[in-house]
Amino acid sequence: MIRTLNENKINISVILLEPKTPGNIGAIARLCKNFQVNELVLIAPLGDYLSDLAKARAMHSIEILQQAKILNSLQEVRDDVDILIGTSAKAGEAYKAYRQPVFPWQLSELQAARNSKVGIVFGRENSGLSNEEILFCDFLVNIPVPGEHKVLNLSHSVAIVLYEIWKLVTQIDVKSTAQRTSTYKERKVLFDEFDEIVKILPYKEYKKPNIMHSFRTIINRSIASDVEIHVLIGTFRKMYQLLFKQIEGDINETERY
Repeated sequence: MIRTLNENKINISVILLEPKTPGNIGAIARLCKNFQVNELVLIAPLGDYLSDLAKARAMHSIEILQQAKILNSLQEVRDDVDILIGTSAKAGEAYKAYRQPVFPWQLSELQAARNSKVGIVFGRENSGLSNEEILFCDFLVNIPVPGEHKVLNLSHSVAIVLYEIWKLVTQIDVKSTAQRTSTYKERKVLFDEFDEIVKILPYKEYKKPNIMHSFRTIINRSIASDVEIHVLIGTFRKMYQLLFKQIEGDINETERY
């Protein structure tokens, strides 16, 4: 029996940012039905997603096109999903922490994302996702391609990512259902606590954004449970309180002299 993403209770949304080629949109709708993706989201589509060409490429998946959610910005998606995965052909620049990717076959931690809403963002056909848009995402996925032209067609990229996720979630034992995957809002509380600690540490200011982003990426890729996140929140909150008292004490001691 062939299992699907839905049978493992991972709520997947495929999100296309400003798609402009009706044929690509139709082909991706067909992929969504093949893998029983919960939702196709089109952000500010530039192409006619209900054109004859789009419907022809969708084949028996026209209802996916008709039911597609149309949004105006990536921000609207961010507030609606627990885990937001960005995709990019341009990755791996060592000095840019936010462009350090994982590969599709390394998404095994999604096995822990049962009963969570996962969004996968695919960028514009001509320019992908901007740096600012990547920063909206919890982490980045890159499909390495050999040869001189390293960019795949949009629908091909969607097919590879969905297939790799399907393989992972159907072949690996999932974690206990007693654990709930942490939400974006819960992780944001943790990140705020960590950021406050980094701000008072004696690092050069230009290094701090990379430190903060690297920590966020590690936590997001781990697909941590709500219990794990709350333990870390309490730990970092206590660390900040102790550090702040130490700094405040040092200042008072200095003022005495």
